[in-house]
Amino acid sequence: MSGTTDARKLALFLGDITIFYVSLFAVLMLRYYGTESDLLIPLHLKPFSALFIVWILVFIVMGLYELRHASNNLKFIQMLTQAMAVNAVLTVATFYFIPAFGIAPRLNLFGVILLATLLLFAWRKLALLLFKTITKESALFLGITDEIAAFAEYLEANSQFGYRVAGLMRTDHEPGSVPASLNIIAFQRDLHSFVRREKISLIVISPVVAENSEILGGLMALLPLGIGIRPFSSFYEEITGKVPISMITERWFLENPPVRQKFFFDAVKRAVDVAGAMILAAPTAIFTPIIAFAIKLETPGPIFYKQRRVGKNGELFIIYKFRSMAANAETNGAQWASEDDPRITRVGGVLRRTRLDELPQILSILKGDLSFVGPRPERPEFVEELRKIIPFYDIRHSVKPGLTGWAQINFPYGASAKDSYRKLQYDLFYIKNRSIALDITTLLKTIKTVLSRAGR
Repeated sequence: MSGTTDARKLALFLGDITIFYVSLFAVLMLRYYGTESDLLIPLHLKPFSALFIVWILVFIVMGLYELRHASNNLKFIQMLTQAMAVNAVLTVATFYFIPAFGIAPRLNLFGVILLATLLLFAWRKLALLLFKTITKESALFLGITDEIAAFAEYLEANSQFGYRVAGLMRTDHEPGSVPASLNIIAFQRDLHSFVRREKISLIVISPVVAENSEILGGLMALLPLGIGIRPFSSFYEEITGKVPISMITERWFLENPPVRQKFFFDAVKRAVDVAGAMILAAPTAIFTPIIAFAIKLETPGPIFYKQRRVGKNGELFIIYKFRSMAANAETNGAQWASEDDPRITRVGGVLRRTRLDELPQILSILKGDLSFVGPRPERPEFVEELRKIIPFYDIRHSVKPGLTGWAQINFPYGASAKDSYRKLQYDLFYIKNRSIALDITTLLKTIKTVLSRAGR
């Protein structure tokens, strides 16, 4: 992550924390000014500080520190509203059900929540304006393809990331089309003089440029100037959270081996999988007879649905789910499931939206075929088709598949080969960057997805 994006995320975080405490102190001073405020502030400080940590975690889960969401559009307003609604529920529940906090009157809670919400909207709007006006890194894209041009246009339109696109510089053999809004620059043999004259602080190089020893030699001479030089793929990953499949080659996988050993991570991940599956065994046992009765009441057929899936190293395994479709849903063979699939029953629709249909998969987790987090396993019929048309598709089978994954929380629904291509970009990002922190982030955002009834 670059210093610019890190600094902006830190600014958002510090601004939010400041607003939380300002809201608390303001409410107390307005209600008790000149009387008991000196005594009440210490009384409120400890419990509210604990809650503010939870508020920040909710903001992280809701994606409010991801710069690609830092906008004043309707989606961002909805995200911030939802986050504060969740925080309000958690806050009220905490103070009402934990009498030890002893905060009274309860009206103070609503005052802090309301004032914080209003100030947050104002602060985030101000922050976005500041991000658009303060000094930004000047980025030059060296080498042009359609993908690079599209990404540069996206970066230029989203100045909250902290970059200004100085232009796209052609090399000798690049026919990529470029939007009229972007500045096209003829190749400069004297890059040193050009970079200093145009005050370039970052150069993003295409895969073609990365293979050109002559150009690379010129770029090496820029390093003493403090110019950042980034491969396009890594810069794209940083901004979007996915890997540009069309812009990588076999060399990328040699430099980022998907099967490199992570003994500590794998051990912790397996322990968490087993512990989590055992914890979920109790609610699964409770819900199973209720779900079974509802399934049978609506449609004839089995309660459980079993299916072959492709796991780690391409090995097949069986997953079990509560049946959410009509019993004869696939009489004509395997079919892609769509978001509003007519084969889904009414009970099945509820099960899918709440993810209760996934509960039997704890058996696969206990057996070791499945993890809680990883690329979602596909059916062998689809894998056979997808590996023919999507480059590097089988790389997703280099790690254990998951009940949820980075692709599922970032790409709402996949129901075609084209969607699978886009989801593979996120799967490769996860495989390259898999860690305990990324798994925790994925699990927390999955909870958000379930609560908002979105995603697959």
